[in-house]
Amino acid sequence: MRWDDLTDPSADTAVTTHHFEVPIYPAGAADISAHESAFNTFWNGISNLISSDVAPNHRRYYNVPPTPGAPSGDPIATNDDAKVGTASGVRLPPQVACSVTEVTAIRRRWGRFYLPGFTPTSLGPNGRVLGTVVAAIADAAEAYGDSLTAAGRPLVVLRQSDRTYQLVREVRVDNVWDIIRRRRLSTTTQRETRSILP
Repeated sequence: MRWDDLTDPSADTAVTTHHFEVPIYPAGAADISAHESAFNTFWNGISNLISSDVAPNHRRYYNVPPTPGAPSGDPIATNDDAKVGTASGVRLPPQVACSVTEVTAIRRRWGRFYLPGFTPTSLGPNGRVLGTVVAAIADAAEAYGDSLTAAGRPLVVLRQSDRTYQLVREVRVDNVWDIIRRRRLSTTTQRETRSILP
């Protein structure tokens, strides 16, 4: 899932990766439709928190072969639409993100994805994520997972090394911002220099 920066196309685009089990491999149109429906539910729960400068409007779907090391190849489908955040005001720096932890039965096999595009209205006391924002993201992530499970395509955490996976049993969101260093702005648009008297 690509989260485009509408104000700076040259910026390092945020990408989140999500894996879900399909009833019959390889995945087909019904599997993609189930995910699109689940993502729409997720987006409806968080779109008012995401800056109007950020758009998760491109999704690519891949079949992950069960054989370790086998390439996924080209996308089996892509979906482009007009989703754009609705939060107004300035955006927090692009490297600032809120993480969603995907909890599985095995601690070492937990997953995580990082949501970008928040605005200062999501800042709580002492620079933490505002409590109502944490709750809204957790609710949306729960609805996302529940929607996929109800459709028979549960959310999973994939281990690429052996292509095994664990079912996601719960999602966790906390009030500490994460920093994705590679997403920081790559060019300056203003620089001020002052000479110091000798």
